[in-house]
Amino acid sequence: MHSITLRPATWEDADFLYHLHRASLKEYVEQTYGKWDEEWQRQHFRQHFHPDACQVIVSEGQDVGVVCQVEREEDVFLSILKVLPEYQGRGIGTSIIQSVLREAHRKGMPVALQVLKVNPARRLYERLGFVTTGETETHYQMRATPVPTPNTHTQRGQDP
Repeated sequence: MHSITLRPATWEDADFLYHLHRASLKEYVEQTYGKWDEEWQRQHFRQHFHPDACQVIVSEGQDVGVVCQVEREEDVFLSILKVLPEYQGRGIGTSIIQSVLREAHRKGMPVALQVLKVNPARRLYERLGFVTTGETETHYQMRATPVPTPNTHTQRGQDP
């Protein structure tokens, strides 16, 4: 697998990230909603893009994706994970999700996300420990809960 790094997203990344949005989701948006309205999508993207919550995924010096997450009181919400189609299937998304899970679970927090019902990424999420906790007409809500680790003191027969 190629080396993967993350860098903070900025407003200068907006054009790349919109291209990424279109390339990675257009097919699923059309399957779900029946059409892709370019003007509406561009406007919606600009209104909802918050670079401070996002990191650009870089592989071998190329911007290939984005991950956005928000730490909420009850969980870490993985709001966006997109990888350019030509870079999918190389373990990039898996690596990013595993990193998010490790960090959240280290804090004892679950990770939550939602995915369009037609998006095959759901299988990846399930493989990485996410379970469906709810659904809307268009999306599944999913959650990965940290696995409790035994207390090392009690393992040795000592009082905690």
